[in-house]
Amino acid sequence: MWEEGLGEEDVLKELHAASRKDMKFKDGNILGSMCTEPLAIAKMAHFDFIETNLGNAGLYPGTKLLEDIIIGQLATLLNGEGVSGHIVSGGTEANITALWIARNTTGKKEVIFPKSAHFSFFKACDILSMKPVSVPLTDDFVIDIDKARKKVNKKTAAIVGIAGTTELGMIDSIEELASITPDDAFLHVDAAFGGFVIPFLDDMPKFDFKIPEVSTLTVDPHKMGMATIPSGALLVRNPENIKEIETLAPYLTLFRQTALSGTRGSAAVASTYAAMRALGRRGYSRIVQQCMVVTNYAADKAKSVGLEIVKKPVMNVLGIYMPTAPSKIQAGLDEKGWKVSVATNPECLRLVIMPHVTKQKIDELFADLQEVLAGV
Repeated sequence: MWEEGLGEEDVLKELHAASRKDMKFKDGNILGSMCTEPLAIAKMAHFDFIETNLGNAGLYPGTKLLEDIIIGQLATLLNGEGVSGHIVSGGTEANITALWIARNTTGKKEVIFPKSAHFSFFKACDILSMKPVSVPLTDDFVIDIDKARKKVNKKTAAIVGIAGTTELGMIDSIEELASITPDDAFLHVDAAFGGFVIPFLDDMPKFDFKIPEVSTLTVDPHKMGMATIPSGALLVRNPENIKEIETLAPYLTLFRQTALSGTRGSAAVASTYAAMRALGRRGYSRIVQQCMVVTNYAADKAKSVGLEIVKKPVMNVLGIYMPTAPSKIQAGLDEKGWKVSVATNPECLRLVIMPHVTKQKIDELFADLQEVLAGV
């Protein structure tokens, strides 16, 4: 610990020096992240509510009201009239909490999920002493329903479907998963990415609370919701189920807690409210449509230079097969200032076309990509 403090100007100089080393979404060179630059109003709201903590919600009735309104608006968006929930730190916390509720409600400990599931499900199983049961994918990179059906048994606490896979943005058939979910088990949908995308696209499959068997659902406002980081949400169809994870906290203003985090950094609540209130359905629709325009532009660009795309993009995530190890291509692009990622199912270069990515940036990326390919 420093013996003496520095003056404000010197502290800010150190912070600015560190910040200059960080990449910024607004520069347009980050194509491997499912986050983006938040709306300006979302940033302002975050700052204004920086000291709020819904872990002690009785002190912050205004912030709690905002959270309740957000959950209500998300419920409307995702066809879940009467659902309950919380704003949490992100998809990982939401997924862990969903399985925690499922375990405590059912008394069972097996979780069935696709090979494409986010790593947070393995974290959840480890923390909760639950058994992960991974199911292979079809040739379309979605969960194999027939193989999933064979995994269901009397120990099944939850079945998980993904609405917008991390690697390729694919959507599992949640309706088919619903048909194999036992009456005493949970059906959880991880729509951390897809929750703010699928509702604004045409001819998309059902994935949300419109399917009666869906018990819980994860959606991340800090992704396509345009809120500040971190902001996730867990929605629960039956509010009574949340009581299964209730913890006594007698020294706080509210004597019971029903969230994984004790202290809850609740500035994200205000940020999420600001983003959703400022954009509305039409604003989000415009953002998603523009992302899809650029995504399809990138897919056409890949084909024009002789590269094969993995699948026609379902949402704004694009996989491109490489003639050599994608990790080598990733490293070459990294040297040129681009941050892309590599998928493993299948092995390919992965681009996430978030709102900060433009057609011009796609042109620049592919110009550099061709140079990298020529050098390997």
